[in-house]
Amino acid sequence: MIYDIAIIGAGPGGYVAAIRAAQLGAKVVLIENDNLGGTCLNWGCIPSKATLTCADKYNSAKKFSKFGINIENLSFDYQKVSERKWFVVEKMRKSLTQLIKSNKIDVIFGEGCIENQNKLKILNKEEEIFVEFKNLIIATGSRPTSLSGLKIDHDFILDTNDIIKLEKIPESVLIVGTGPSGVEWTRIFEIFGSKITLVEMASTLVPMCDKSISERLERIFKIKKIECHTATKIKSIADKKVTLENGQELYPEIVFVAAGRTPNTDIKGIETLNLSMSGRYIKTDNNLKTNRDNIYAIGDVTGLEPLAHTASHQGLTAVEYILLNIEGHINYEAIPHIIYGNPELCSVGLREEDLIRKKIDYKVSIFPVSAAGKYFIEDELEGFVKVLATLDEGKILGAHIVADHGSDLIQQATIAIQNSLTVKQLQETIFAHPTYSEALYEAFLGIDNKTLHLPPK
Repeated sequence: MIYDIAIIGAGPGGYVAAIRAAQLGAKVVLIENDNLGGTCLNWGCIPSKATLTCADKYNSAKKFSKFGINIENLSFDYQKVSERKWFVVEKMRKSLTQLIKSNKIDVIFGEGCIENQNKLKILNKEEEIFVEFKNLIIATGSRPTSLSGLKIDHDFILDTNDIIKLEKIPESVLIVGTGPSGVEWTRIFEIFGSKITLVEMASTLVPMCDKSISERLERIFKIKKIECHTATKIKSIADKKVTLENGQELYPEIVFVAAGRTPNTDIKGIETLNLSMSGRYIKTDNNLKTNRDNIYAIGDVTGLEPLAHTASHQGLTAVEYILLNIEGHINYEAIPHIIYGNPELCSVGLREEDLIRKKIDYKVSIFPVSAAGKYFIEDELEGFVKVLATLDEGKILGAHIVADHGSDLIQQATIAIQNSLTVKQLQETIFAHPTYSEALYEAFLGIDNKTLHLPPK
């Protein structure tokens, strides 16, 4: 049998591409060397958020007395937290397995090796299986990587996979890097009582975010007594003594390296394809096609916004181009970024510093969520909604949010940017009351100094 599409990697890029291809009537084979769902389902998004959800619920319970609910002897059992995490992963993995099966997608477990432009060899414990295809999608994702001088030993120095496996909360932890994993696990450990020290090589926390988010997060962490060292890195580690470049000496129980991932482009036989590369990433066009006509790449291997939802959308784009000849038009400036926890840190579009660097004239509006009724009701008063727009047409350029339920609000801003909606159109839209979304509405109003629930400037 010759498959219409073969896909190496069954993460959120690969399996979504396989489902869409099957919906369009293609004969599809999915090759996976581990479990269906890839890093996201098994070692990333899902288990980390399952753990964070438990932490957030425990944290919320601490202030239930404000709502007239009394809880005595509040405590947590991290063993049960961990058990629930694996239960969620297993349940979702089983559901995905059934979903793949119901779409009549062939699945072969093993290591996919490239024989030539139309043939794969899959190696597993029992046999070699050869697969012929018309089109190939490479969706092999990425893996944690060690930083210079910070070799992962899976005992004292841990990577993101190791941190998911932890069965107990450390008394103290040094976290290197303040991307999503670093910040989310900082929040988990802090809620469950660990002493946290953060080390960030950049001059600000979460350097990928708008400066306003970085500054607010630093303030939040200071209140929580989380020690932050920016513009520095680890100088040496000896006998579990960690020395920073700024001279600080630390003795954490563990070191969590939450910075850096390596794309899985070292596939056996990939050199036979002669693909154009950008460093370790595979170059693609707008349709995710490589320089070889029937070879496509999606997700982390492309280096284009390495997020699970980006990979999924790239998978849809590649498949619809292959089978329907629909040209891809992914707007990489309209991809939402979310760091979970309370409050959530969310961004879409351009940052204020991007606009300054590009010399784009803009207007800015910032609305504190404490002035919105729903946030006051919920006693979630920390944060703001920031909107950036053009001076002339009032087109939304970016939105940056620090707020509980910020992930819901950022999606609304994403829709606005994707569809080139103007401030006027959004101001004329009726937002329900009382809702979290009203904070976004007030920020849209503020672009023209029409905010309703703040005193006049």
